[in-house]
Amino acid sequence: METAALPILAQASWGWISLLLVLGVLFAVAEIFVPSGGLLTILSVLSFVGAIVMAFFVSPTAGIVTLLITILLTPVLLYVLMRVWPHTPIAKRIILSGPASRGTAGDLTRREPGSLVGRTGVAKTLLRPAGKMTLDGQTIDCVTEGEYVQVGTRVTVLEEHGARVVVRPVPKEEDEANPPGNAPRET
Repeated sequence: METAALPILAQASWGWISLLLVLGVLFAVAEIFVPSGGLLTILSVLSFVGAIVMAFFVSPTAGIVTLLITILLTPVLLYVLMRVWPHTPIAKRIILSGPASRGTAGDLTRREPGSLVGRTGVAKTLLRPAGKMTLDGQTIDCVTEGEYVQVGTRVTVLEEHGARVVVRPVPKEEDEANPPGNAPRET
């Protein structure tokens, strides 16, 4: 192949080769921060390949040296980056430090399992079938058995599984017998 057909390769110098190697590293590092869908990785690989090809146009020895440097130093640099990176100030702002709380979603409710079963509250939002209810001044996410319940309707807790609270509207007869504010009588 004539180098006259590829004038940039005929003028290949260590400056261009070094520039392509640095660009390859920069594209690889940028891939960590920018969600490019692999585009920056492709540019990184193309930069490394371009540097190696240009080095072979300088001389076969230069090409082999550049190839070996790329093959040997890339894994070493990645290893060092993985060891050093998490301790840098930028990484500390990006990487999560650990779980916010130790426990389960049930712990966040701060109540005994099943402690709401049988208690009566008021639908705070339209339950269709999910929504919010108020019980003892506390707003609780709840779900009905499938029916819609209007705002302000009294509801009774049927089941409680962790954060899932299943409710049913209080029948009208029972609602009239126990006006709001009175807890239903346990039998």
